[in-house]
Amino acid sequence: MTQVLRVGLVGLGYIGKIHALAYQNIAYCFDQPPVRASLAAVLRSRPHSTSEALRAAGFELVTTDPDEFFARKLDVVDICTPNHLHRAAAERALRAGIPVYCEKPLAGTLADARAMAALACSTGVYTQVAYAQRYTPAIRQMKALIDAGEIGEVFHFNARIFHSAYLDVNRPMSWRLRRETSGGGAFMDLGAHLVDLTRYLLGDVSAVRALMRTLVCERCATPGSPEKERVDVDDWTLATLELKSGAVGVIEASRMAAGALDPTTFEIYGSQGSLLYRSAEPDRVQFHSLKRKQTISGQDVLPVAGERPIKSIWPDGKYTLGQFVNHHLASQYDLLLNLAQGGPALVDFRAAVEAQEIIAAAYISAARGGDRVLLPVA
Repeated sequence: MTQVLRVGLVGLGYIGKIHALAYQNIAYCFDQPPVRASLAAVLRSRPHSTSEALRAAGFELVTTDPDEFFARKLDVVDICTPNHLHRAAAERALRAGIPVYCEKPLAGTLADARAMAALACSTGVYTQVAYAQRYTPAIRQMKALIDAGEIGEVFHFNARIFHSAYLDVNRPMSWRLRRETSGGGAFMDLGAHLVDLTRYLLGDVSAVRALMRTLVCERCATPGSPEKERVDVDDWTLATLELKSGAVGVIEASRMAAGALDPTTFEIYGSQGSLLYRSAEPDRVQFHSLKRKQTISGQDVLPVAGERPIKSIWPDGKYTLGQFVNHHLASQYDLLLNLAQGGPALVDFRAAVEAQEIIAAAYISAARGGDRVLLPVA
């Protein structure tokens, strides 16, 4: 018998719609799933916008009143607001004993992230953060090969995530372009994924150096307005990460990359081989082995100890919703299964703070002209 968990969404902008879509399609992508979601409530700042999406999602309650929202019976609160609003919603849910699923990064500032993790620890309430790229089949394959020692000692790595959405100089200001509401630009928004993948695949980071650039320094305050507003976040970042293992790597994040064919890549080089992931092939990793004296493109995902088999939560080719939605669906399905079966989160608030420490160090380094910043941040 399928267990139904009642989900309350906080925010229904772009990413909120992706979360709602993912929850709705679990029942279509898997035969007889042991658990699924019911969209019980949504808390919004603008109740009448995207009304068609609201109707299609079938929320039982649509409200702008936090008291009304939290008065509902909810099994999990899913936070999809701008970064600076994460803390207030998460703390209210945690104090009410409601499990929390939060978009990445955990918060707009390291101080907020630390406070959220401390409260989660003291209450003992389940938390999970949507670092959904961990759920890519190829990333799982890389993790299994590294853990098995197939590439030996890791020497160095490089990763990049390139988008082009902010190339249009006429694109107006938004919360993502203001440090006060976002906490940062390309590195906070996109680079956070690579920071988390670095920790997941290769371990803890000990020091960071970073350079950042704002390439469009002013934008329209509102669509079509002649009034300009200064942009105070990064459009491009290059960060060097030193790992506790001794390995060193480079992460590059850009929202100004015209025509980037492979939005995300991750290359890892070791004493006995190398691994290459390209987001164009989410279920395939290129593996070069000195021991086997061959290069292969692996597609059979090996199990990772302590984690749910990715094939049990990632939609197969017949039911794919596109890679971006697939990532979120797998992460959210894992969330529901963990809540129903008592499993641990792959990325809880504590783990998300570790990523936020690295992100904060990068911004500190960039502000100091690329100085080396040791972790943890003071």
